[in-house]
Amino acid sequence: MKRIVLIGNGFDIAHGMKTKYSDFLEDLWQNIYKEARACTTGSAYEHDLISITKIPHEWFGNNNHNDFNISLQRIHQTIRFKNNFFKLISESQRLKSWVDIETEYYEQLKKIYRQERGATSIYKLNSDFEKITSYLSKYLTTIETSFTRGTRQEKYIDRVREIIDSDFILKDFCEESINFKVDMEFEKISNDIHSLETDVLTMQELDFEKSKLISKLGYDKSKNGLRKILLSRDASYYFNLQPTETLFLNFNYTSTEDLYKQNVFAQNKSIHIHGSLKPQDKNPIIFGFGDELDEEYKSIENLNDNQYLENIKSIKYLETDNYKELLEYVNSGAYQIIIFGHSCGNSDRTLLNTIFEHKNCVSIKPYYYQISKERDNYSDIIRNISRNFNNKVTMRDKVVNKKYCEPLLYID
Repeated sequence: MKRIVLIGNGFDIAHGMKTKYSDFLEDLWQNIYKEARACTTGSAYEHDLISITKIPHEWFGNNNHNDFNISLQRIHQTIRFKNNFFKLISESQRLKSWVDIETEYYEQLKKIYRQERGATSIYKLNSDFEKITSYLSKYLTTIETSFTRGTRQEKYIDRVREIIDSDFILKDFCEESINFKVDMEFEKISNDIHSLETDVLTMQELDFEKSKLISKLGYDKSKNGLRKILLSRDASYYFNLQPTETLFLNFNYTSTEDLYKQNVFAQNKSIHIHGSLKPQDKNPIIFGFGDELDEEYKSIENLNDNQYLENIKSIKYLETDNYKELLEYVNSGAYQIIIFGHSCGNSDRTLLNTIFEHKNCVSIKPYYYQISKERDNYSDIIRNISRNFNNKVTMRDKVVNKKYCEPLLYID
């Protein structure tokens, strides 16, 4: 059986990398602020994303969008945004203290579809979005290049490696897969049990592993007895429950999973489903939205206007063989998904639905974020996961309940 390690942005954040969209916007505004402050008082300032007609003689506060605005308002000046999407996400960040750039893009796409449906509007949105994508790529490249491992990171790495290399726990699995495992393991020993009961064979003639298991069964040498052992805490003593292969399905553009490709028991491979920052990978970044299950998406698709589909992930997937490689993996046998730092939100719903509802998916186990000793985000992740399922009965069978889940990193 195989394991898929589903990696989201929370994984990089837990390693100490400033990869939130809010970190990116803060850095972008800091750079703009520094450039503008270096200009002569009273002169104009031009940037790729904004312009101002007059530089103030005095700057207020810190290097961020809000303080930049206040400094201009004091001399009755305002920011002129050349990039409307940059204005939108900056305002969203300022008002809510967080922003989801991909979701904001899709909301704007739907707004244009509902109200305007003008070629100029959708062209402008896509052009602005492409420019922001370029800035994000440069920012994340800098973050990845400057990443260093400290004491905190080493502690975290040890914890994550322990989870990735751990044995499967059958209690985490859906009922059908447990029954299949019971049938398969019982078939291996049923003839030997019969031979022992009819005195054709003695325990001493069995190999060690079989004799150990049959001895453990005791008087209940039935499938039900075997099932109890498989679901027990010491199941790995009697059965090989190590994953045969581990796939790092990385939704980030960074390659943080490279720290964990050292499992001696299983083959390891990676798929950067949304692209890579490394030019040598020839895996361009996919940045946009991927929710074909959204009711409005079908109407947008029926417009017969390709500009509306320019940044839809499921279409971008066809530009590389990543998606095909993922399909080959999930079609090749049973697998468990463990989730590290991915919110499982709607921006990736098309792909997540494909791997979550697949017949070979036997378990979905989220490792949640421990906000404080009293609070965590397990419930938020589960609610998001549920939106990726059409069949809610299947969802409740596959998703591991909180009793058997853990935080990705414990609070000291």
